[in-house]
Amino acid sequence: MLSRAQLTAPAITLSAITALAVLGACSVSSPIPGGGYRVNELPAEERQMLARPRFEQFPPYDIIAPEAVSANLRSHPNAREYRTAIQQGAEKGPAFAGHLAVASWGCGNECQQWAFIDARNGKVIWGPRTSHGASFQQDSRLFVANPPHEMPAGAKANPRYYIWNGEDLVEMQG
Repeated sequence: MLSRAQLTAPAITLSAITALAVLGACSVSSPIPGGGYRVNELPAEERQMLARPRFEQFPPYDIIAPEAVSANLRSHPNAREYRTAIQQGAEKGPAFAGHLAVASWGCGNECQQWAFIDARNGKVIWGPRTSHGASFQQDSRLFVANPPHEMPAGAKANPRYYIWNGEDLVEMQG
């Protein structure tokens, strides 16, 4: 079994490579004498797009064929209460991080609760709450809560980015 340090090392390396690539892409011309890359000269929308994590930056550790998963409802204290939604998500098979089935259900006005079911062992992992849905892909460990493309004008929620570290979702900081 891999340690957390081993699991996050590829993401850290990839983040460093991505940061260098972004700096290179932002260089309108040669670097400013004394340092800098004129990033602030780009339109605000382009700067914001460059700062967003992308799915391809976070490949999964393994991919399991998409087939129905059997949820272990005893693996999380809240799983039995939401068993119908969890079982419906599990029936769809892995849809996130290569081996996790995804379940969601309403938890109030503009509120969705998310949970993940590990296809390898049926373990239920509790996810975040969102107000405007989520974006995720089977071939990525990136989970975007309240994705920018789903946000209506004037929405008060902000996008949040999470990375699957092999055991849990960890919110990206900064």
